[in-house]
Amino acid sequence: MAAFDGLGKALRWLRARQDRRQYQVAEAAGVTKAMLSAYETNKQKPSLETLEKILDGLGATLGDLHQALRTVQG
Repeated sequence: MAAFDGLGKALRWLRARQDRRQYQVAEAAGVTKAMLSAYETNKQKPSLETLEKILDGLGATLGDLHQALRTVQG
């Protein structure tokens, strides 16, 4: 899906903006650090349910994700 080409970078950008470590966000989202890493490096794509949990763990909204996608895609 072209709209989510930068999803991993956007998730990393949102996390870094909060100065949080992967394990902190992973724990808050109920996923493993390894899975979050795989999502951030685009090795895997999260399901919509998992993406929602990650956003909740970040305290971010879909609007925040959209802005992050626009930022990392230039």
